[in-house]
Amino acid sequence: MEAEVISGNGIANVKVPATWKEDKYAWIFLGVMVLTLVAGAIVKVNLGILLLILNCAVMRSEEKLAAKDKMDWPSTWWCLIPPVYLWKRLTLLKQPRIHFWLWIGVAVALALLLG
Repeated sequence: MEAEVISGNGIANVKVPATWKEDKYAWIFLGVMVLTLVAGAIVKVNLGILLLILNCAVMRSEEKLAAKDKMDWPSTWWCLIPPVYLWKRLTLLKQPRIHFWLWIGVAVALALLLG
């Protein structure tokens, strides 16, 4: 089943499967960042490498799902620059940039609180 995605100007221009409207991968992506950084602060160890590996795993899984649904998708290599990946995927899906701004806000807040 496909859902119609409406762009900012109100014109339907992209068809994506209905499951993409839930955007669970973007929420998983944010959750992984928060859990990894908080866990690192608790054990007093920098878990940046673990965060990178988990980010790449989530992105790769999402990329495979997009390929299965015959959608163009940003490269998994963008896992090296997570905010750019989020921006690209949200642009592709014609969705609001809420996950991007949340990622930036959470990253800054955690850096200030845990740093």
